[in-house]
Amino acid sequence: MPRIQVDYYSFSLNMNTHGTVILPQTGKDFLSGGVRRNKDGKIPVLWLLHGFGDDSTSWERYTHVERYALARGIAVVMPGVLSQCFYSNMVKGLPYFDHIANEVPALFREMFPQLSDAPEDNFIAGLSMGGYGALKIGLTYPERYTAIGCFSAGNLLEIGSILPPTVEEAPLFMRPMYGVARNAFGTEKMADALGTEHDVKHLLDAALDAGKALPQIKMYCGTEDFVLPLSDSMAQHIAARGLTAPAFTYEKGPGTHHWDFWDHYLPVFMDACGLTSMLEASQVTDVTG
Repeated sequence: MPRIQVDYYSFSLNMNTHGTVILPQTGKDFLSGGVRRNKDGKIPVLWLLHGFGDDSTSWERYTHVERYALARGIAVVMPGVLSQCFYSNMVKGLPYFDHIANEVPALFREMFPQLSDAPEDNFIAGLSMGGYGALKIGLTYPERYTAIGCFSAGNLLEIGSILPPTVEEAPLFMRPMYGVARNAFGTEKMADALGTEHDVKHLLDAALDAGKALPQIKMYCGTEDFVLPLSDSMAQHIAARGLTAPAFTYEKGPGTHHWDFWDHYLPVFMDACGLTSMLEASQVTDVTG
């Protein structure tokens, strides 16, 4: 299965950056299910977003995403962003929302024309900050995707409710979050951006009130995850708008804010989207026999 790191110049960011794409290839063995194609010969795409403190390689390094994609015959694109951006057009920084939502899909489809642009073949998902980003992009442009996967996230503008009161009291990994509101949104606090284009509950309401059809929303969170209150709150808001399965599903299971949980639920999300393994039983028998 081709795995390609793409180093490219971004005209929206005015800088060099990079991303990774995994592509299926013709042929079947004990790992590969071949290539999944639509009626036009194009390949479904999962746009997979990383979390705070990660980069475009993190999903590959800490999960079995390549193996999951290989069995299902799909492409996976994993772009990279600055952690402080929270998938926004930053007030003090760069326009990462436009880059990920618009430039990256156009650029990767230009470089890899086998990638489908049909909404029914496009899926967007992410973990933590990336789960928030997937909701943000998918609810801003619901016509572009068939499903959104949100792992261990919710409306992260409400994160102040679970953070320690001061940066000095916070664990080291949380401390950079205290600068996000000013840098990304131009507000003193994250909650000050509620009701804006950064508020995923607001985006959901706006889309539904405008009569737009939404992608299916599939949320997952660990029962020991510190983000669980935000995930629960987002799920309750979606349910209160009348969305039920299959339009909206929410699964919780044992786990913390950790790659073990995300590695387990990534193929669960793929399967729930109809991207099930194309491996045949004869392909997965003991290869030594």
